[in-house]
Amino acid sequence: MRVRGAGPEEEEMSEKQSVVMKLNVPFCTRKPSFIGRDLIETGRTDLVHRYVLALAQELAANAEEFSDCRIEAIRLGGGTASIMSGTDFDQLCRLIRERYDVAEGAGFSMRCSPADINGANQPFYNRNHVTRYDLELYSLEPQDYIHLDYLNYMEQLPYISSGFLRASQRPVMGFVLLYGKKTVSKWGFRHSVLETTRRPVSHVLLQKCGGTDLLGEEECAAQLREAAELLTAAGYHEYLPQRWAKEGSEDLFWTKAAAGTPVLAFGLGAVTSIDGAVSRNTADLERYLNHSGDYAAITEDAEAI
Repeated sequence: MRVRGAGPEEEEMSEKQSVVMKLNVPFCTRKPSFIGRDLIETGRTDLVHRYVLALAQELAANAEEFSDCRIEAIRLGGGTASIMSGTDFDQLCRLIRERYDVAEGAGFSMRCSPADINGANQPFYNRNHVTRYDLELYSLEPQDYIHLDYLNYMEQLPYISSGFLRASQRPVMGFVLLYGKKTVSKWGFRHSVLETTRRPVSHVLLQKCGGTDLLGEEECAAQLREAAELLTAAGYHEYLPQRWAKEGSEDLFWTKAAAGTPVLAFGLGAVTSIDGAVSRNTADLERYLNHSGDYAAITEDAEAI
């Protein structure tokens, strides 16, 4: 639960607790049929802006309860987090750093659409020290790559990554690849993985297809084995299930969360786990938008673990 038991004097005497922070941004511009996650499809910038304001209100309302915590890593996910405007993103990051204790050098990762990595948004990402980007590339047939090259899209990715490198002095670009999709042949999936290894990509997330597009378990397992062989040969290692990275490019948020570090989560459907308890936010968008600053109003349930 979010209400902490220690009084102010006791909190000052104790060392701060290391935690990680998750911000749920459950939106996407268009939800493909092969995505199994719960996402809100919208092209309404006003709705996304309203959601960011509600998220900021929840963060501000709960900041005092977590004054004895130090944030070691931050992740924006749950959907395509880059759907928010650069200015909204910037104000949200400023609020977090003003109201919460963020450790120096804390990892900062976000899930993105490649279309959002542009000159309008990148300055805001650079200014707030985003350390890794999970770009939703998914899996493509060879003819799709030809089309993308024709649009000069794939050719821009190394240039984009170079811009990230100049800004942060470290590899930051990763691809989200889809496996187990019926309408992508095994050669298309293999091509996707090979193309990834030929680009300046520091990390890879292999995401399982969802819905009716999903292949059988044996075929999915075969694609994972092939991906493992290709990625290992290119210098990647699997540090968590289906998460691959080059040495030093592991996702700090997921690594710490998997090791048991408490998670402070905010946003629609967010799940916080700290002090032996788990609390879950409502999945009702209107309820969240109208009451995000009221813990009791938006908490779906809370239980001891």
